[in-house]
Amino acid sequence: MSDDPGSLDNLRGLALPPETSFWPPAAGLWILAAAVVAALAVLAWRAVQRYRAAAYRRAAITELEVISAGIDRNDPAIVERISDVMKRVAMVDYGRAQVASLSGQAWADFVATEASEGFDAATIRRLLMETFDAGREPKASGLRLLVGHAELWVRAHRAPLKAEA
Repeated sequence: MSDDPGSLDNLRGLALPPETSFWPPAAGLWILAAAVVAALAVLAWRAVQRYRAAAYRRAAITELEVISAGIDRNDPAIVERISDVMKRVAMVDYGRAQVASLSGQAWADFVATEASEGFDAATIRRLLMETFDAGREPKASGLRLLVGHAELWVRAHRAPLKAEA
């Protein structure tokens, strides 16, 4: 220490406040954490609801895979089985009254019309009409193509939103 008041030797170290501890966090952090947990819970609940709502599609795809595995067995009712699977899916989405009575050209038109964007509607319409033609024996390659398109239709078609009552 010197007697000169302007001497740098008289300076003292800075008085720093004590360090802020990490725990417990501020009230705002608790509120933010609660909001994040609530948002995650809502997202998880919606994901479970969406997964459960698509159970009929998963079951239909599994059934189409079983049908596809048996194409080489020359099952005469294979086209009807493919169409039945697609029709059950359509009845869930569009209602029995709109879908159950459709057959032949009307059913092929419905499937092609309700296909999602990017779907080759003309091909599935042609495949359904060719395979429904009673005078023709469906070929295995045509049946495989039909099953592939049916799986794609089941996965990708979107029913119009229903108004909640």
